[in-house]
Amino acid sequence: MPIPSLSEKDLEAYRSDLSNPEKSTGELFIKLNGLYQRFAGNEQLLADFEYVSALNSLENTYSSKKEHFNKEIIELKRQFKQLDNRIVAAEQKLRHGIPEDLMVMDKIIAEQESIVEDQEKLNKAESTIVEQVRKIDIEHGKDLQKLEQQQNNREIPFKSKFSTFNDQLNNAEKQIKFKVTAFSLIAIIGIPLVVDLFFTMVGVPTFAKNTNNIIFNHYLFIISLILVELFMADKIRNKISRMLSISYLKDSLNTLDNLFTENERQIAKVESEHHIPLAEFVKRNGEV
Repeated sequence: MPIPSLSEKDLEAYRSDLSNPEKSTGELFIKLNGLYQRFAGNEQLLADFEYVSALNSLENTYSSKKEHFNKEIIELKRQFKQLDNRIVAAEQKLRHGIPEDLMVMDKIIAEQESIVEDQEKLNKAESTIVEQVRKIDIEHGKDLQKLEQQQNNREIPFKSKFSTFNDQLNNAEKQIKFKVTAFSLIAIIGIPLVVDLFFTMVGVPTFAKNTNNIIFNHYLFIISLILVELFMADKIRNKISRMLSISYLKDSLNTLDNLFTENERQIAKVESEHHIPLAEFVKRNGEV
């Protein structure tokens, strides 16, 4: 089953997810990656729409030109037919010999000269049409080749572009996770350390004075560390993760939004140039 294309509703839903503190950053990264994958469908649809629309326009233009010259060829054949009839009529007049009447003879000669002249014109017109049709065929072949090359040139960066997006998201997520681990460790250790220093400064007695045992001398730190790890560590990690992730995710969403807008603009351009709505193209060619 193909991945559905990206829509404006998908982008709005993700914006709402970014402002929802219940959504984990891991889930947000996964969803954003999914949105980029869905947008790849939009880009593929645009590429197919551009290609097929341009191809149809080329074929329609080619067919129109061929139809025009086909009509000229039909008219040329009709004129050749008339010329053949004139040749037959002239031959029939000479079949009984050369007429003695000079006026009649002059008319026959003039008709033969006219036949030769018209035959040369028709032959020249035929050669011109054949040459024009040949040029049309060559130009059409070149246009098709150029269109295919444009499509191939688009496919190569198209595939690598979304591979790059995926790599960027994965690398950013890894870097943020590393920073979250470091900052969380500082916070989780720092809170008990502050508590220990505070109570030491105010003179809270320890369980065992004058001992070299680190645990007994810093029991408040150990207890605070355990409590922080049990009840606050996950919240601290999630808070730091959101602080570091949301800004990047918003920027990535804005990038995707701009790409989506440009994709919509290009679709509208193709619709205007080739006079075919995208919905009709999808209906004709099936779901993409």
